[in-house]
Amino acid sequence: MKSLRGALWALAGAGVLFGVADLALILDSSFIDDRGLWAAGWLAVAWAFIGVGLFAWGRRPDNRVGMLMALTGFAWLVAGAGFSSLPLVFTLGQLCGAVFFAAVCHLLLAFPGGRLGSRPERRIVAGFYVLTTIGVAPLWLFADPHASRLDCDGCPDNVLLVHSYPSLVTTLSTILNLLGAVLVTGVLVVLVKRWRRASPAQRRFLVPVYSAGVAVLFLLIVLVVLQAGGLGNSALDAIWLAAMVPFALVPFLFLGTLVRTRMIQSGAVGELMARLGETPRRGELRDALAMALGDPSLELVYWLPEAERFVDAQGHDFDLPAPGSGRAVTKVEFEGDCVAAIVHDEVVHDQQGGYVDAIGAAASLALQNERLEAELRSKVEELRASRERMLSIGLEERRRLERDLHDGAQQRLVSMALNMRLARARLREDPAGAEDLLDGAAGELDAALGELRELARGIHPALLSERGLETALEMLARRAPVPVDLASVPGERLPEAIELAAYFVVAESLTNIAKDAAASRATVDITRMNGKLLVKVEDDGVGGADPDAGSGLRGLADRLAVIEGRLEIDSHPGKGTTITAKIPCA
Repeated sequence: MKSLRGALWALAGAGVLFGVADLALILDSSFIDDRGLWAAGWLAVAWAFIGVGLFAWGRRPDNRVGMLMALTGFAWLVAGAGFSSLPLVFTLGQLCGAVFFAAVCHLLLAFPGGRLGSRPERRIVAGFYVLTTIGVAPLWLFADPHASRLDCDGCPDNVLLVHSYPSLVTTLSTILNLLGAVLVTGVLVVLVKRWRRASPAQRRFLVPVYSAGVAVLFLLIVLVVLQAGGLGNSALDAIWLAAMVPFALVPFLFLGTLVRTRMIQSGAVGELMARLGETPRRGELRDALAMALGDPSLELVYWLPEAERFVDAQGHDFDLPAPGSGRAVTKVEFEGDCVAAIVHDEVVHDQQGGYVDAIGAAASLALQNERLEAELRSKVEELRASRERMLSIGLEERRRLERDLHDGAQQRLVSMALNMRLARARLREDPAGAEDLLDGAAGELDAALGELRELARGIHPALLSERGLETALEMLARRAPVPVDLASVPGERLPEAIELAAYFVVAESLTNIAKDAAASRATVDITRMNGKLLVKVEDDGVGGADPDAGSGLRGLADRLAVIEGRLEIDSHPGKGTTITAKIPCA
């Protein structure tokens, strides 16, 4: 920061020296009238841009508007060398005299953020710089100030003159003017589109600078047209002097906007602090921040560290706006941790970035309290949604059980009953046939019992209740179609709901591995850490698991949500899948 401050003071000193040099050159000029008026106007424009630009640059080093203002001021001083009676200085001033015009257009398109926001804007600005440097250079190889359309009897000689060619100079000037008019039209189109898209808050910042800037562009276009039409030098000088008035106002209007913003901010900060001294009701904090920043579109969102996402005041998920959307995000920390974010108009950040940070810091405690409320509402909303999904899944499971019982065990029991009736009828007349029928009935009974055990295991495994999680998982691993390594399982008994949740996490994960993963082996690791039971199931399969593709993983997540647990899925194509369940277990 000290190095920047030193550089800014050095630039200020250079601006004063160059300004004094321009003053001497203009007052000593042998080919302009009203030298005092020209000198005063020229220095007013140059020092206004340089002074305000360096001030803004020092206050907001990350915003290039200040730098562009200073660049415009220095380019204007370079153009002032074209008033000199010294041939070399006169020629260099005329050669570089149009660069300030490119700097002005660059400033207008970059305001207020300091950067060009689109490819067309960058092309327009690049076109201006090329036109005012490379495009102008060939002109002065053939422009004789005494013989060409410049008609300047008292002007010094052009030291770059190769051969006087007035008709070629006229043709080249016309081409350059037409290209410049096209680029100016492009600037105006961009500014009009930007104005139409702007919010009321943005327009409050844009209108002063844009108004003066557009007035400058209009007067310069008129100047070029009249010069091409052969208007006399005295009339052209009058238009030039008129154009300097709005041009000199641009930096002062920008400075006035900054001062007005600071005055509004000072009053708004006091009111905000007074409101924060009370206990704000729901919505009042957002209203207070919106008033302090002058942005009625302001939104507050809150960070949920466990879920690693932002939610709004109602607890609904909130996606932060993307860059270039016209919305900016300022994150707020409390005791080193992110608690919330202020989503506001991008122009507020461009003009008041440090102030937004200060407002956020002042409101951090209140935002932390609202974050806790938003987190509670989010959990309630998640619980409600998960219960609805659990109800839906439960109804679907009931239908599945009904189908399985009807198509499986029920049919076998019906077949067994029919065989027993037939065996009873044949018992005396055909004992051997009756015995075969009874054997068939016994087989159907065994098959029905097996199917009923499978159904019961899917509802609530008896082995888990009788012998605990470790034994139940060992049985589950032996029955899995792929080799399963039980790396770690707590030996002590856990609450029934915790054991059941952990069991079904492993069971569903192994089922998915068998169906979709094409894995060669799986690993189950269950540990206790920081009051939570961590259930991790890894495989070396194809990866790419999608929890939204089926109801299995989503049902697991809902089952865990009921007991305030969370399910995390890490599954990249070709890199296997890791399912991690975090279950509160004090």
